[in-house]
Amino acid sequence: MNIPEINFPNLDPNFIEDPYPHLKTLRESSPLHKDLNSDLVLVTRFEDVKGVQTSKAFSSSEPEDSNTFKRSNESSENYPYFWKTEEFSLLNLEGQLHGDLRGLVAKAFSTRQVQELRPFMETKSEELLNNLRGNSFDLLADYAQPYSVSVIGKLLGVPEEQYDNFLDWSNKIVKMYDLEVSSESSEEAEQAAKDFYYYISELIDIKSKDPDDDMISRLSQVTENNQKLTKDQIICTVILLLNAGHEATVNTIGNSIVALNQNNISTKNLNTRYEIKKIIEELIRWDSPLQFFQRWVLEDTSLGGFDLKKNSKIAILLGSANRDELAFKNAEIINFERDNLSHTSFGGGVHFCLGAHLARLELEVSLTNLFKSEIFLVDKPVRTGAFGIRGYKEITVVC
Repeated sequence: MNIPEINFPNLDPNFIEDPYPHLKTLRESSPLHKDLNSDLVLVTRFEDVKGVQTSKAFSSSEPEDSNTFKRSNESSENYPYFWKTEEFSLLNLEGQLHGDLRGLVAKAFSTRQVQELRPFMETKSEELLNNLRGNSFDLLADYAQPYSVSVIGKLLGVPEEQYDNFLDWSNKIVKMYDLEVSSESSEEAEQAAKDFYYYISELIDIKSKDPDDDMISRLSQVTENNQKLTKDQIICTVILLLNAGHEATVNTIGNSIVALNQNNISTKNLNTRYEIKKIIEELIRWDSPLQFFQRWVLEDTSLGGFDLKKNSKIAILLGSANRDELAFKNAEIINFERDNLSHTSFGGGVHFCLGAHLARLELEVSLTNLFKSEIFLVDKPVRTGAFGIRGYKEITVVC
């Protein structure tokens, strides 16, 4: 049986505005679809996406015997600094290299160390909102972005005067993660990656000589079984933490407030009516800030009743899986008393998000403070135009 072929509308503004009706149609017609534009096999259903996330038959690293491995190397030559910052990203590694690196990073990124940031998060969130309440403001530029980058900056030990650069570099680099990327965006991402790489390299040198109680200092010192992190491994980890952690948190805050407004759910004291942890998980499920991950097929296998060939490439559609009626009853409805909170947005298996505890705490603090007021949309929010990293350019609100 052949996998149904489609032209996935990831560049269509109407689809980007609300992809879920189309994703539902795809999901109900077939668990897999072959996108003729990207040559990816799209995985739409919850059970299959969860299966890929935990299966050793799929890899985030491209096999060296694949037909495109040479082309990938040529791409890395065109954008050397972007790929240099990806070389030791935990998202792209497998096997012992992934396990060793993850183990070392985890020692410098414990739950206790993250929880120690709670007072800072609460103070920063309150400080920002106290200056905004009673006025209309951009929820992203005026609150979510400065809040999130301050938390990441505090965690890493980055001087506050660098936060604007961090935001700029991150915004440009993450454009490389969509299904289709323009040459202009690629060039901007390459320059941002170069600037980011050299800045973090210099900061590591400073903290290696004069360590402080921050994550970059801990990453520079951490050891296990006589192993230490190389400078490039630290740089890749820091850049991943900012790009993945910051962008996901900002977009979740934005997506959540818009979702509550569009579904006529009052924000004021929402956390006293429902458990805040359930609110967070349900809002992430309902409109995931990350819509897909790509994986390589390592061996001939089957998925969703279809055969997949070794070295073919798939994309697991997280947002689609999170709206699967077979996994979530009345999946299109926001329900803070839902029993099943097992969404796909934090990944699974060995690639379960290492920063999930940080993201959840950031969201708990930021949303709890936002829920002290009734928040209204002033204008229609403006989407970024990207499918993969789902968020808005601007959300004007008043509270």
